[in-house]
Amino acid sequence: MALVLARIDDRLIHGQVVVGWVKHLEANCIVVANDAIAADPMQRALLPMAVPPEIQVEIYKVAEAARKLAGGVEAGKRTILLFSSPMDALRFLKQGGALESLNLGGLRFAPGKTQVLKSISLGREDLEALRQLREAGTGMSVQMVPSDPAVDVLKILPGGEHG
Repeated sequence: MALVLARIDDRLIHGQVVVGWVKHLEANCIVVANDAIAADPMQRALLPMAVPPEIQVEIYKVAEAARKLAGGVEAGKRTILLFSSPMDALRFLKQGGALESLNLGGLRFAPGKTQVLKSISLGREDLEALRQLREAGTGMSVQMVPSDPAVDVLKILPGGEHG
């Protein structure tokens, strides 16, 4: 498997991913790593409908995604890996998944979160997960669509590197 993009975006599969990233990266597989979505038959049925039929969509629990991708289950595919939160990305890494770099997409505002960019709001748990991912050597940038410049996550975190 060629992991062409690992992205954190609480919307998971949506227009920016399908029209922007899939096309730009010539991806032919999307893996969603999310426990709640994997356990919800309705979401498992709906998410694949958001992509063209030639794009394979796999939905796994986070630990299952780490095992399957490490085991080469999507070998020969150009894969985009999607997480809905920094905590899921960190759990993926701790379960043996490889994450050299992460792209942060949309993380919506909610109570307890601080808006750090127009499309990125982070809470305490998010900041701690991002810190641990950085300490593990995962490179991270914010880039909504391929035509946007990539911005190092450290430049947007409150208080700099330590959050």
